[in-house]
Amino acid sequence: MSFGEMAGQDQIHTTRAKSGELLQGAARTTRAATVLPELRRRKRDARRRLLLILLACMLSISAVLVAAQVQKVGDTLTVQVAHQPAVSLSLNRSVPISRYLLGSNAFPMAGTTARDPAGHGFMSYSPLIVQGLRSAGIKLLRFPGGDWGEQHTLSTRQLNAFSNLLNQVGAEGLIQAQLSDPLDRVPVPLAERASRAALMVDYMNNRQSIQRVGTNAKAPYHPMRYWSIGNEPDLLVNQDTGRRYTVDEYTRAFIAYSLAMHRIDPSIQVFGPELSQYSANGGPRDSEGRPWMESFLNGVGAYERTHHLPFQLLNGVSLHLYPFKDDQADPQTLLNNPGEWNTLVPSLHQLIVQALGQDLPIALTEINTNPGQVPPPQNLAALWWAKTLGTLMSNQIAYVTFFSTEGVESPYPLFSQGNLAQTAMLHTMQLFAHLQDTFIPTPAIEGPVSIYATRNGGHDIVSLLLINQTNANQQVSVQGTGINFWHSATLSLPGYGMAVLTLHRGGPNDIVRFDN
Repeated sequence: MSFGEMAGQDQIHTTRAKSGELLQGAARTTRAATVLPELRRRKRDARRRLLLILLACMLSISAVLVAAQVQKVGDTLTVQVAHQPAVSLSLNRSVPISRYLLGSNAFPMAGTTARDPAGHGFMSYSPLIVQGLRSAGIKLLRFPGGDWGEQHTLSTRQLNAFSNLLNQVGAEGLIQAQLSDPLDRVPVPLAERASRAALMVDYMNNRQSIQRVGTNAKAPYHPMRYWSIGNEPDLLVNQDTGRRYTVDEYTRAFIAYSLAMHRIDPSIQVFGPELSQYSANGGPRDSEGRPWMESFLNGVGAYERTHHLPFQLLNGVSLHLYPFKDDQADPQTLLNNPGEWNTLVPSLHQLIVQALGQDLPIALTEINTNPGQVPPPQNLAALWWAKTLGTLMSNQIAYVTFFSTEGVESPYPLFSQGNLAQTAMLHTMQLFAHLQDTFIPTPAIEGPVSIYATRNGGHDIVSLLLINQTNANQQVSVQGTGINFWHSATLSLPGYGMAVLTLHRGGPNDIVRFDN
């Protein structure tokens, strides 16, 4: 092939190449003309979607803010009683109510015998008792109640009957471990007495306990989380000395018992010192002049700081209170007394923190009007009990066990002996069972009607406990402020009467009355 021919072919190839490039460029131009508008459209759609999402978010936020404002407006109630200032209740302010606010002291079952022959049980465990306790929302029973546990030694039959009672009522138990056994003819070393308490923990809380054999192999079972050591040691005679316990003696005994009992079951909660009386004016002193409560807390705190234990020795501070002497019948004195808890509780919590470096719950394991045989009139006693429970509730007391369920006639029990009739004290607790589980702080208002407010977790149910402290009828009205989420209510309280008014947001109102 000549040079010219070669050159001509190169030119042809070049021309073809250029033609191909032109065709590809044209195709790209065509595709660009198609793709660019599509991209622009997609971008516009994406911007629209983004704007719509932002708008939806803004509307949602606005709706939440409006709902919150509406909720806030609808969460205020005003209670008006004639002749006293109106009370405004903000439902957004609240504190939890202890599950164990409603409790009672129980005695060994009638027909049972203790390990010592004289220790006969004397409380009815009949269905009337079970149903009555359930109706009052009783969730804690202290056993064996009062000084019986120091005078007699519980048998397994009595413990089994108590476990069965707890299962029927749906309550937890608080068992008192005795400091000395009346069957001991000579003083028994402290370590041995503490080991006996540990054996009781093992029997109650361990299904495989070697003690659960023979007739006890299939005994009722209800593990006991709560325990106390001794009953009113400030009045109790120390087996070792023949004299009343000093604070130091009881503190040593408490530490030995708690160590032995916790080693069997570290999950138990042990309470002390179970003093016979403790009030806003202070508590008892021992024979050496030392204050019982403060000295006991300091002694336990000092031991815990110097020993690295895998559990706490003291899980709750327990005390008793009977504020009146016999023949106390002045209504003003009775109804002013519950206010002392507003001073006692904060000061006791402060004492606990100072001694132990942390706060502990308070357990009021015995309470009634008076320890003697001449109580005040029952209607006034019921008013006192209602105001006391309301004040304990507002102060967030963790455990309360009323004295007592049945088996004694004075001070007033929950059930009368013989016919097991429900007393005014039980009816009072039945009212509390209709309250909700969260307390609404209520301004302190002087007047004829005491008001305690509660609500549920959903803010849609409010229950008000109303207590007429006078012998004259009182008119009470309740209004919701702002947007009317709540139906207004008006009721008349008879003299010394009590009621629980329950309001349902957007629904009907309910009233449970006790004409005292």
